[in-house]
Amino acid sequence: MNLRLPLRRYALHGLHAFALIVACLVVIIPLGFLALNSVKLEREFLTIPPTIFPSQITFEHYQRAFGDPKTVRFFTNSLIVAGTTTAVSIVCGMLAAYGLARLGLPAWGLSFVVFIFLFIRFYPRITTVIPYFLLMRQFDLLDTVWAIILGHLGITIPFVTWLMLVLFNDLPPELEEAGMLDGCNPWQRLWHIVLPVTAPGVASAAILIAFLSWNEFLIAASIARRQAVVLSIVVAGFVTDKGIYWGPMSAMSVVMIAPMLIFALFVQRYLIRGLMLGAVKG
Repeated sequence: MNLRLPLRRYALHGLHAFALIVACLVVIIPLGFLALNSVKLEREFLTIPPTIFPSQITFEHYQRAFGDPKTVRFFTNSLIVAGTTTAVSIVCGMLAAYGLARLGLPAWGLSFVVFIFLFIRFYPRITTVIPYFLLMRQFDLLDTVWAIILGHLGITIPFVTWLMLVLFNDLPPELEEAGMLDGCNPWQRLWHIVLPVTAPGVASAAILIAFLSWNEFLIAASIARRQAVVLSIVVAGFVTDKGIYWGPMSAMSVVMIAPMLIFALFVQRYLIRGLMLGAVKG
């Protein structure tokens, strides 16, 4: 009996478990340290070496962070921006991707379209701040949530289109052919056949877009002044010329992270891949 195969299998499982533990620690430790800082006394931030665990739990930083009545409006602005950006990006990107996937473009043409999408997604956004600021001033949209949403959509729609295009191209054509035999038009095929099968991909795209829009800072900071301020700007505002207010900044960061964690918990079941397995029998 060859004992090398079981040993190799156990070693591979152990390596996977070790990598998973390290990845979890990399994510959990900073979040835990942030939560501890949000309930730490102010004087404990100045100790050398700095303390990790608070000697006394206090919620004064949360009270200070929410002492300003404008904070509720800033939180609402973030919800409006992230929610609208996610919804519009998913709808527009999905329709664009489905149309491109069914146009029958040659391979070089589809590759060129994908390259354009990736280029728009990954080019330096700092290069567009000044032109976009001037454009929004021309249309009298400065310091509005709509200006921030438009700026986000210019980044998120190409990304969603590229992601959904990959999913639609991998979709077995037999599924839609069966719908065509039953008399389904393109809208019915998209709604009743394609979307249920690609639901995990749609959920993944929605999560990524929601996180990107919720955490985005550069576009919001260049457009917002008073009325359209979002939470990412508020968090950065605790870094002042008088010093860094670590406690309130940590408290506001925890509050900023919480909605995204709740959102991820609600949609995580849609992230299970492999729903297409067995959809088409050979």
